[in-house]
Amino acid sequence: MSHPKGASAPPTPAKSKMPKAVSKEIKALKTRLSAVETQIAELERRLEEIALALADPDLYRDGERARTIAQQRKDAEQKVAWLMKEWEDLSLSLASVEKP
Repeated sequence: MSHPKGASAPPTPAKSKMPKAVSKEIKALKTRLSAVETQIAELERRLEEIALALADPDLYRDGERARTIAQQRKDAEQKVAWLMKEWEDLSLSLASVEKP
């Protein structure tokens, strides 16, 4: 079927909307993935600070402070583990959406 000179075939609804929806989903996944990566990096830096604090023998002169910092480490480690799982799930979702 030919179209008048300079005219293109009208887009089919499924073809014109599907890529836009997929593109929007990809963008949302990438944005969330980036946010999770930032949170992981921040928590890993915090864990390094905590490790340095826990390595200081003077810390243990104040038992309450030592327990507080140890709890902060535990909380940060749990949050990193959760974020790593979230990162993995988002990465898998992104890979499945980006497949041709």
